[in-house]
Amino acid sequence: MKLNSKWISRNRTRNTLIIATSVIALTAGCTAAGSTTGSGSSEPVTGGILKVASGTDLVSLDPTIGTATATVTVGTAIYDHLMIIDKNGDAPRPNLATALEPNVDLTKWTMTLPTGVTFSDGTPFNASAVKFNIDRHIDPTRTSSAAALLSAVDSVDVPDESTVVFNLAYPQAGFPYMLANDESSTASFIASPTAITTYGKDYTSHASGVGPFKLAKWAPGQPVILERNPNYWKGADKVHLDGVEIRTIEDPQTAFQAVQAGDIDVIASTNGAVLKAAQTNSSVQLILGEGNDQTSIALNTATAPFDDIRVRQAVSKAVNRTEIVNLVKEGMTSDAVSLFPTDDPWYQGASSPQYDLDGAKALVKEYESDTGKKVEFTYICRASVDDTQVIERQLAAAGMNVKIEIQETAAALANFFGGKYQATCWNMAAFLTPDTLPYRFFHSTGDLNHMAFANVDFDAFVDEARRTGDLDKQKELWGKADEILAAQLPWVWKTGQPVGFIAGKDVRSITLDEPARLRGRIVDVREMWLDR
Repeated sequence: MKLNSKWISRNRTRNTLIIATSVIALTAGCTAAGSTTGSGSSEPVTGGILKVASGTDLVSLDPTIGTATATVTVGTAIYDHLMIIDKNGDAPRPNLATALEPNVDLTKWTMTLPTGVTFSDGTPFNASAVKFNIDRHIDPTRTSSAAALLSAVDSVDVPDESTVVFNLAYPQAGFPYMLANDESSTASFIASPTAITTYGKDYTSHASGVGPFKLAKWAPGQPVILERNPNYWKGADKVHLDGVEIRTIEDPQTAFQAVQAGDIDVIASTNGAVLKAAQTNSSVQLILGEGNDQTSIALNTATAPFDDIRVRQAVSKAVNRTEIVNLVKEGMTSDAVSLFPTDDPWYQGASSPQYDLDGAKALVKEYESDTGKKVEFTYICRASVDDTQVIERQLAAAGMNVKIEIQETAAALANFFGGKYQATCWNMAAFLTPDTLPYRFFHSTGDLNHMAFANVDFDAFVDEARRTGDLDKQKELWGKADEILAAQLPWVWKTGQPVGFIAGKDVRSITLDEPARLRGRIVDVREMWLDR
């Protein structure tokens, strides 16, 4: 098989680390960057409790269950990652693993693990532990959040406790991405098999990993309390904070005010007004960038009126994206036309129906004339989403009767994942390869496909893309798949998504070039410290 890849030897502890470096760039532009702001110590200071605000409640720390922001924020701190993506444009490299090497035809990947590493509960971190976790993800009787990502994995072998062999059902050049620190995957989180087995459904209160922090206290609806892990595998001196407290603050303005008041040390935000205000606020530091995050309206194609393509097209034509960018996003992003932003390396020219109010009105009238039914539906959204009122007005202008239902994040997520909605606000978080989040959302077997979207040609294109090691061919195939999405409209794309971290002036080691940027709104606390 011809690969559009390089294979590089890299010396960590010995010159045997072989990693795939198929460079799949994520377009991002940082308007402000760096790990420090202002004066203060240039050397890390040990001590202090970092206070983080998350927009969602923690539901579970079981890697097979959760992928929400709170889950990944806490998970990164207590689990660390098997593979890691250092910065924009880099391919995954070994992190907890010491190597990940393929065979010639990319159907077998062998991972090497370090020795002497233990979970925070004392259980050995070894090949059996990795197999235990991956087997749970691929178990067909479970509904793992990472099942679609790992769908190529047929079985996992353990030749010895330092070696894991992933046997794939077909070649997959991008397999390292499936085990890396992308927001779309919890497959890189390895939980203690002892804790999972012992506590079962109560595992989240007793979660155990090998990361720089360990869980000290959590109860539903309460802050998550983490404390330094004295047995961290990279060395206790690599952990600067005494602990981390993660609180839920759903409203972005309230979260921003908490940072200004000193009640919260750091937040991640995608709210245009908040980010714009932070740019000129001297009491905070702002690290601002934009990946390929995009906002959307997810449509349940199994329910009326969105089981009719004309109504989906009408919604797309009724949405004035430029108005949303200027009025709501403060001009800090751009219109969204398809799965990929137009400046993304994966973009191949697809475009969904753009703003055409007369065209939207005509489609609404045609549907109502043919069916004898009004175009009316409930649009579920969260209070933290800033364009809901504008969307309501734009859809009404096209003759649609839209009932807005603002729900708490947990309820809105539950309704989406349960398919109990007609239309709901959603977004595509940042991704480096469409083999991750987009595959999960739009493939007919994807665990995040709750739009009842199923298209044989789409599945064929993206499955073939998974099997080829030729990057240009992958882009071509995903371009064809994107054309199908633009025509069938399970999602109506709205705008790009600005993203930034807002922190107190004494918070250090924040940058959008770190893995946190790749996961959009995830505050990565592993190397943060407080200059106090």
